[in-house]
Amino acid sequence: MCITKVTTVALLVIGLLSSATVSALPVCALTNSDSDGDGYGWENNASCIVSTTTPEQKPTCSSNLSDPDGDGYGWENNKTCIVNNTPDTWPECQNANSDPDGDGFGWENNGTCTVGDSGPTYPACTSASADPDGDGYGWENNKTCRVQTTTGVTALSPSGLINTGTPTFQWTAIDADSYRIVVSDASGNGYTSEVDALSAGCQTGTGTCTHTPSLAYFDNHLSWVVQPVVNGNNAPLSNRLSITTPFSPDIQPILSNEGSCEAWASVAYDKFVVLNNSWNSRTMNKTGWSQKINVDEDINGVVRPTWTYDWLGRYDGGEIEVKAYPEILYGSKLGTHVSGTKAETGLPETVKDLPEFSVSYAYSETGAAERNVALESFFHDSCNIAGPCDDVDNRSYEMMIWVNNPTIRTPGKLALTGVSIDNQLWNVYIKPDSNKHYIAFTAQTPSTSGTLNWNRFVDWTQTWTEQNAQSLGIDVLSEDFCMGAIELGTELWWGAGSFTLDTFDVTRN
Repeated sequence: MCITKVTTVALLVIGLLSSATVSALPVCALTNSDSDGDGYGWENNASCIVSTTTPEQKPTCSSNLSDPDGDGYGWENNKTCIVNNTPDTWPECQNANSDPDGDGFGWENNGTCTVGDSGPTYPACTSASADPDGDGYGWENNKTCRVQTTTGVTALSPSGLINTGTPTFQWTAIDADSYRIVVSDASGNGYTSEVDALSAGCQTGTGTCTHTPSLAYFDNHLSWVVQPVVNGNNAPLSNRLSITTPFSPDIQPILSNEGSCEAWASVAYDKFVVLNNSWNSRTMNKTGWSQKINVDEDINGVVRPTWTYDWLGRYDGGEIEVKAYPEILYGSKLGTHVSGTKAETGLPETVKDLPEFSVSYAYSETGAAERNVALESFFHDSCNIAGPCDDVDNRSYEMMIWVNNPTIRTPGKLALTGVSIDNQLWNVYIKPDSNKHYIAFTAQTPSTSGTLNWNRFVDWTQTWTEQNAQSLGIDVLSEDFCMGAIELGTELWWGAGSFTLDTFDVTRN
């Protein structure tokens, strides 16, 4: 009982002291001084009490730009501020070091400031391809850059509608070592062709220059610029001109709403076509994926196709489904992409009359993605090559050779291991439950370069399927089927990266 009485008295004393203390506390000037909502705040190094009758006093915003939604309140210095019809400008920074990331904005005297009096500044783009849509701004090294132009180089022709995919470009000369012609669409697909000043006929640094690249891009709404190279450095770009090339049924498939019949960007050269093949993008359940191709022709005439891609995460589309196959092809692919005549390529041709083909390749990659590096051929029931964009699709067999393999994915059901073909060991996959006219070889020792005797794989497939078709539940690769093209590309499931094809050569006997 005594213990209980003492406790009661102590509580009474504490209560009296607390009441006196509260009555002496000043009223808080800002309600956000009370972060936990208990009625007490902390201002000027002392406790204060929040008054429900005193309006919250917020500082005035230094700029209207702090209030993007126009509700009268902004956010500066990690707190709310009130827009008070101040000019939409920030003061000029007194020291350029206040802007360490070079975006044109700094921080001085606890406020935003701009470097210079002309607003944000951006570094100069080093390449015209950084600005595919031609708005004057590009993206390099993870930051915005500004495309610089100069009256020293003027793009003259062509412009507007032209009648060829390989036009002759003309521009004014300056004292440059070489010039780079950059042709692109709004998505960044296109090509770059470099020529030395002597070959372009402008070695004196005066007059005009001309160049006809061996590359062709058949598409609408293209544009081009000239970038001089002076003492090994990229000089400012010329003005940009728009061109529209003619429709080419041998390069570009028919426009359609079907995913497999989209008009993919297509760059052609020699006896090859590079395709931005995104045939199964409809399986993506998120937007924001990207894929583009570019073909570079250096000053020595060496051509290197490249493609970059970002197919997002593993579960941002059908996990088990290939999304795309950016590629290069030789021959006739599905009747809608043709890289040359039969006299030039030897294709299409029946299996029994197929010339001897040798395929050499070398490539490099960056990034992290679930992908393969695969060569393939489609075989048709006649040499009138047709595919999904035609009234009749006469594909009868598909043969793939994976020279580099994904981390997880496989081509189907494993049928054989350690098969020796063309002095290499391969695993053989089939799809008896879903695609009876499909076969794939995966390299037991993946490679980034090599040479394949194509006929060895065709002959092996023809013989093996004939012997085992019935027992395995698959179709036979008939000797009367007609091979349309030889292709090399990357089948992509997810992830981002880039692919550069340093060598791709097809020779025939």
